[in-house]
Amino acid sequence: MQNCKFLIHLILLALLASCESTQNQEQAKQKEVEVTITKDTTALKSDEFTETKVNKSSSFSINDTLEDLVNYISGRNDHEYKTLSKFRKEKGFLEFSEHFTKRWKKFDSTKLKNIKTFVSGDFKNYAEVKNVFYPFSGPDVLYSTTLFPNATKLSLIGLEPVGTLPIIDDKDILPDSIHKYFGKINTSLNAILNFSFFRTVSMKEDLRNEEVDGTIHLILLFLNKTGHKIQSIKPFYIDSLGNKYYVKNTSVLKNKKYKNSSIEIIAATENNISKTITYTSTDLSDAGLYRNKGLKQYLSDLQFETTYLKGASYLMHKPSFSKIRNIILENASCVVQDDSGIAVDYILNDKNKWEFNLFGEYIKPINMFAQHYQPSLDSLYKTKGAKKLGFGLGYNYRDKNSNFMVIKKARS
Repeated sequence: MQNCKFLIHLILLALLASCESTQNQEQAKQKEVEVTITKDTTALKSDEFTETKVNKSSSFSINDTLEDLVNYISGRNDHEYKTLSKFRKEKGFLEFSEHFTKRWKKFDSTKLKNIKTFVSGDFKNYAEVKNVFYPFSGPDVLYSTTLFPNATKLSLIGLEPVGTLPIIDDKDILPDSIHKYFGKINTSLNAILNFSFFRTVSMKEDLRNEEVDGTIHLILLFLNKTGHKIQSIKPFYIDSLGNKYYVKNTSVLKNKKYKNSSIEIIAATENNISKTITYTSTDLSDAGLYRNKGLKQYLSDLQFETTYLKGASYLMHKPSFSKIRNIILENASCVVQDDSGIAVDYILNDKNKWEFNLFGEYIKPINMFAQHYQPSLDSLYKTKGAKKLGFGLGYNYRDKNSNFMVIKKARS
């Protein structure tokens, strides 16, 4: 039970305040749901929560309590904590902080640096989009915000649970709990930092345990490490009509009656651009969408411009994922993907005409997915040619010139 209570107490008021501050601005679809708060999630007193502006020229304010939390999750020992100073001295935190700071510095100065160079160069015109849809993402807000730094709306969807917002309870917390928590955080980062994608099999264990019980932990960590400041975190679910309902805290989402459990994070970039990041836990297979009538309407309401697909397990090559494939082809004006996204034959045979801009090179899929080799894509790369990518991405991450496609719907 001690691990269940790890990080339990500090954030509730922040969540309540952020939900209430926008309640009157929401449309009829976005109705507030009253939920009973249990004893384990008692809110702090109002004078323990403050907001400060990012700078004088902006009306964007950050939540100090949430900022302390996300800096703590990220192992930031250079942050001036207002609420968690006591816990930054714990051995588990200090060990993670030292190890991860070095690990991130290397990752940022190599992999991310190369991607940012690409984004500011050959990818510059495509990176300007504002509304990005990223299905089969897991908690990968890292690559999506790096590739699309100007996006103000980013919608992630995966099978993994949202999880409960980590909160500190200074009465019950034990050093051993902190050590276990950061041990699990460290393990869950291995795939994305080493391979550039999350492995589905690993996520079943890494994001479904007592300490790290969902995607929210890594989403907050990545936002913090990429320079974002947090304004609010609001959990919600999507009903059978596609309506969006906010609830009072992430623990509520564990109730099985709430379908399409989701989280909405409002954050500001280092350039003070406000953006909305959502993650929804749901099944995008044809069978899942058949049982989930409201999700299709919700996806339509997103009005996304660009769909991003990476490390998507070649699911949309299969007939059993035809519905989400068709939703993307019907609604998106641009698809940015590697070969694990939508099979090229579906795009070539679509009723709409699409234009291909190719980067890197196409080589056969790794052995696990060898059956998804695409002769049509191989032919496209050979006949159209491609610009150099310069870094590894997706399942062929070891190749520093992986395949990367920008596929735009032709104007009629």
